[in-house]
This record gives sequence, structure tokens and C-alpha cells, in this order.
Amino acid sequence: MNPIKVLVVDDSAFIRQTIKAMIEEDSRLKVVATARDGKDALEKLFRYQPDVVTLDIILPGDKDGLGVLHDIMSFQPTPTIMVSGASDENANYVIEAISSGAFDFIFKPSGRPSDVERIEHELQQKIKQAAVSKIKVGDNKQIYEGKHERAEPARQPVHPSLINARIVLIGTSTGGPKALQTVVPGLSKQLPAPILIVQHMPSRFTKSLAERLNRLSTITVTEAKEGEILEKGHCYVAPGGMHMCIESDEQARLRCHLSNSAPVNGVRPSIDVTLRSLAKLHGYSYVVSILTGMGKDGAQGVIDLCAAGKNVHTIAESEETCTVFGMPKALIETGKVNDVQPLYHIAKAICGEFGLQGDE
Repeated sequence: MNPIKVLVVDDSAFIRQTIKAMIEEDSRLKVVATARDGKDALEKLFRYQPDVVTLDIILPGDKDGLGVLHDIMSFQPTPTIMVSGASDENANYVIEAISSGAFDFIFKPSGRPSDVERIEHELQQKIKQAAVSKIKVGDNKQIYEGKHERAEPARQPVHPSLINARIVLIGTSTGGPKALQTVVPGLSKQLPAPILIVQHMPSRFTKSLAERLNRLSTITVTEAKEGEILEKGHCYVAPGGMHMCIESDEQARLRCHLSNSAPVNGVRPSIDVTLRSLAKLHGYSYVVSILTGMGKDGAQGVIDLCAAGKNVHTIAESEETCTVFGMPKALIETGKVNDVQPLYHIAKAICGEFGLQGDE
């Protein structure tokens, strides 16, 4: 089997060599070239035809990492993993990059041995996933406009007693920020339920994601805060690095509780953790949608909700539009899925459970 070919782009010779060494610790991966700036990167992209690109967010010259990413996606679409520092400014760049077609991102190695080992493993896994992911010419157009061009999913009758006692949860991982830009703006601002979003991301990045989604949507989107009371028609994004649990207070109001307890399924926030907290609530039913992502987070949580006797309507993103089909596939394999829809129908499928049209 041929190794996966990788192009490493960074302005620092030290970082280029560090990332190259990390990648090639796995014999199934091979760095075919390195590049120091955008011009060098594009020349080597065409020459070496890599399977995956690692791309620094900040580059010298006429084009930064975002500009180079746009050129890659326009002229030779190739799965691209952004490499970022941990500043707030870089968080905004990363969200923009993933929204523009980047597969995922990693932090630059800090030099601490524990960090190097963790990032090395993460980078190798993401490169392997990126190499088999779906990157297509015109991908943005297909997703953003497709939901207006395709037939709507059929809406099922909703029992009136359930409409005002529902919670919506959307869980996603790799490819999620871009997918959420299709789903969340499509949700009706009249939804009579709070909407919870669990996106696998580290701290700082989820705030930028929430702000971006809020600008694009008619519903209000914010990063969840400890103790805040949930409101209908409001979307809450779980903060990176924190589990989001929902509890009922003495006045039967729903409150958000954030926890830094151990990662579950290797991630924090975890969809399963949020779902298990919902299983403890009384008098609520749920609409749960699992979108693109690696792994199986969310599957066990849905099983737990159903085992608790809850009324759950589950919607999985179909393989045709997933960047990575891992999490939706795991949910489907539980046998607890009510609906499988392409990305451009997810918002309407959610709204349809409340007898509403999606927001055009």
C-alpha cells in the first residue's frame, strides 16, 4: 500500500522539520515536500500532488494561510489541515479556514514532551482521516445552495403536547464548523425549544464559532455560560474544553452546567455527556441530530436517552454530504435513527418536527 503523501507548509524551518518528523514517525505517511510561503506551497502542490496539506495560518508574502487555502480549494482541492497557535486572533482565522473548506486544524507543538507526543498522534490520525475525506470542487456551492434547490423532507405530524417541552441537540466534530453554517442559519427563529450544539473543539475556538454562526443566522447563537437559563429559540454552543450538562432548577427552569471532568470518547465537550444529562430531566422530549465527525460520540448517549424511556427523534447526516461519516454511521448502527438526511435538509428536518418550515 502506497504511503499517504503530505505537503508541509510553514514559514519556520524549525516547525517544518518538527512537523515532518512527527508525520514520518508513522510509516504509512510520507512528507513529499515542504514549503516556506504561499507561492512555494502552490508550486509544490501542483508538482508533487500530495494527498494532504498541512498549512500554517500565518505566512509571509502576498498571501496568508487563508489566501493559500482559497487557492488550493479553487485550483486543486486537497484535504488541508491548518496549523495554528493558540491566540484569540488565530482562533478566528481557524474558524474562517474550516468554514472555507479546511479539513481540520492542530496546534503548533510547544516543545513540551507531553505536548509533542499528543500533537504527533493527533496529527497522524487527522492526516489519515483527511486522506479519505470528501473534498470536491464546488463543495461550498453544493451545500449552501443545495438546501434551496432540493425537494424538502416530508414533515411528520407533531403531537401538540410535545411541542413546548422539547430540546434540540446538534452534535458534530470534524467538518462541523462548515456543516453548522448550513444547518444553524436554516433553523426557524420560531423554534419553541432551546438548541444545544456540541462541537468538538478546544477552548477559545468555540466562542469564535458561536459569533460567526450568530452573524449568519436569524436565531441568536452564543457560547454557553455556567448557570445561564436556557431560552426557546436560542442556540447554545458548548465551550471548548468543557462538558455541557443541562439541569432543571427548583423552578423547573433549564440551566446550563459546565464541567471540566475527564474527557469522554477522548473529547471534551462530549455529546454523550450532554445527552446523559438530558436523560435525567423529566417531561421533555428530544430532537437529536448527529452531523459529520470522527469516532462514535453521541451514539451511546442516544441509546441512554432511549433506555431512560424518553421520546427521542434522531436525525443522522447522510454519508453523501459528510466530511467524515464516523459519528453519523455509529448512530445509524445503533438502530435508533428515525431519519437520515443530507446536510442541506437537516435544518428543515429539525424544524419539521415542530411543524415549522426552515428559515430561508
